[in-house]
Amino acid sequence: MLSSSSSFIHSTLSIYHPALKSLLFSVAQLLLAMAIYILFSLIAAKASAFAAYLMYTEDILQKSHFIVSRGLSGSSILVFTFALTYFAASLYGTLLWGFDAPGYIMAGRNVSAASLVTQMLDSPAYILYLDMKRSNLGTLDQELPQLIGANLFKAGSNFTLTPDVERGRAEFVSPVRTGVGGRVWLDGEGLSVGPDTQVMVSYKTDGNGTTIGMECPVQEVSDVGVAQFWNCTVDNTFVLPLLTTVVGRPEVHWDVPSDEVFDSRYIRPDRQRNIWAGFGQGGGTAGMKQMFTVTRGTRRHTFIETTFRSTMLTTAAVPFSSFEVMDMLKRTWSTNITEQQAPILTRLSNSILEAQATDQSFLFGTNDADNVTATQVTWEYLTPENSGRAIYSLLRITTTNITVIRSETIPTAPIPFAPCDISIQNIAYGGVLSDTDCATATEPDGQPKQFFGQVDTSAVLILYGLGDGRSNLSALALDETVYEWTIANSERMDNLLLARGYIVSINASLVTVEMSVLKPAISYLQLFLVLLAIVVYGIAWLSLKLLATSHWSSSLLLNLLAPMGKAPGYLYPVPAIKLWEAEAGTFIAVGESVLRVDAGGFEAQGQMAPGSMDQKFAQQPQVMVSERESFLPQYQQPIYAPRN
Repeated sequence: MLSSSSSFIHSTLSIYHPALKSLLFSVAQLLLAMAIYILFSLIAAKASAFAAYLMYTEDILQKSHFIVSRGLSGSSILVFTFALTYFAASLYGTLLWGFDAPGYIMAGRNVSAASLVTQMLDSPAYILYLDMKRSNLGTLDQELPQLIGANLFKAGSNFTLTPDVERGRAEFVSPVRTGVGGRVWLDGEGLSVGPDTQVMVSYKTDGNGTTIGMECPVQEVSDVGVAQFWNCTVDNTFVLPLLTTVVGRPEVHWDVPSDEVFDSRYIRPDRQRNIWAGFGQGGGTAGMKQMFTVTRGTRRHTFIETTFRSTMLTTAAVPFSSFEVMDMLKRTWSTNITEQQAPILTRLSNSILEAQATDQSFLFGTNDADNVTATQVTWEYLTPENSGRAIYSLLRITTTNITVIRSETIPTAPIPFAPCDISIQNIAYGGVLSDTDCATATEPDGQPKQFFGQVDTSAVLILYGLGDGRSNLSALALDETVYEWTIANSERMDNLLLARGYIVSINASLVTVEMSVLKPAISYLQLFLVLLAIVVYGIAWLSLKLLATSHWSSSLLLNLLAPMGKAPGYLYPVPAIKLWEAEAGTFIAVGESVLRVDAGGFEAQGQMAPGSMDQKFAQQPQVMVSERESFLPQYQQPIYAPRN
């Protein structure tokens, strides 16, 4: 088997069945062998070597005897060369099999993922990683379904995720509360999901141990009832808590009473298995996608979230240049050059550079939502300090989108995973219920104990390699090629991640997967060699027909049966041939003629001039009919018997 990436050599043409492939190669081998036979028949005709021509059809022992008995002659060399060439041609089919590269292709057909439940891993991984370096984009283009579908099925299962997912219908209601920012509202009791509303909240502790909160008030957008924004220049002493917060945490508001006392709950990354628990803090250019569900009673809602963060970092002694700041703002705002001229970017750049000049930090952000999607965008210039001295400066831009995909009623409502003295929510990962937030939750005084519901982080995709977030150069901090590829393929990644999450957490029958099977295939090279054998045979056959008489394309039998003075036909009718062995001798009956073969065979007459063979037979005495009636009374033609 060959190994080649060439499209001409690599097996790409599917063959229905291996038997068809074998038949094709066998036909090519047969035709090439026949072409060799015809070619050497033509050579024998031109050399007037009829005895050598007759030897072509004899077995190897007879050929060997002929070659040895004739010595170094033209006929023996011709027969020897034919034997070798014909043997080589008989291996043509083996040669074609040897050109398999690899001789098969993986062909797929779509099936329901529900039919593969028995082949799933008992504990499939729910966290996936994609290295987004520029050198990997070609591989990602081709292998994205395999990469996002990894560690889902047992080893040896040839199944690949497809983006074909029956998403279902998302249900939402009008906002139950106002002035709380962008959220997706799910029912009239206040269940809602949105981005983290505490990203602008920080604090510090003074020398007396008193906690002082950072003042960065949230303001309502006057013409949009659900939108909020904040715009603050703050002291650097408030920066460290901002850097330790994990970006992209969905915030679940279970009902109005708990929401009014700020008892919302987060969907936090699993610290034991999900690197976003640490990677999502501080700086670094990276992305995260996750599918999660929120279940309250028998109502379950499915979401897809995308969080993207890009950063530039510089030391305290080397401030950011205005060009690098503006370039980063423009490229993260839009990939469209026209949209990059938005006036807000100039104002943001001026605010960042002013905070840098005054040795302060700057925060600007917005929360917004439509019916099914909540969006949060932040621009931050942060300078953490140690003992009053700046450590570094970080320009951080984050975007979070949370979209409800499916709303449904399930047969059974979840129950608490374990008892707890305060209000809790169940926590599941990858469809497996594993804990509650009892250990980390803090409940306001006076609130009634209740079980909120269940959250399930079904599938997580971490994207890294989008740029060097420690660089102070925009082009290095965010790789433009990788960033544009990520944006172009974002929906594709969403669909594949949803397919994986639906299989483990929702309903596998809603997902279509591709089942791959091995199918025999040939390459263009093999097909060319098959056609070459056909063409060579056609040329050889036509050449023999045009350049030699039919004696050289007929067997000895057909030559003997031909009417006197005429060449045998290509397809000559063969009469009945019988053999008798009697006391009088051995007789071969051919049609209505009988040939007697004495023990001595034909008497050698030496080389005869043209036409002498006919004269020899004419001079042979005829055996009268009366002499043969005793053993062959039915024959009426003369009998010719060779003499000793």
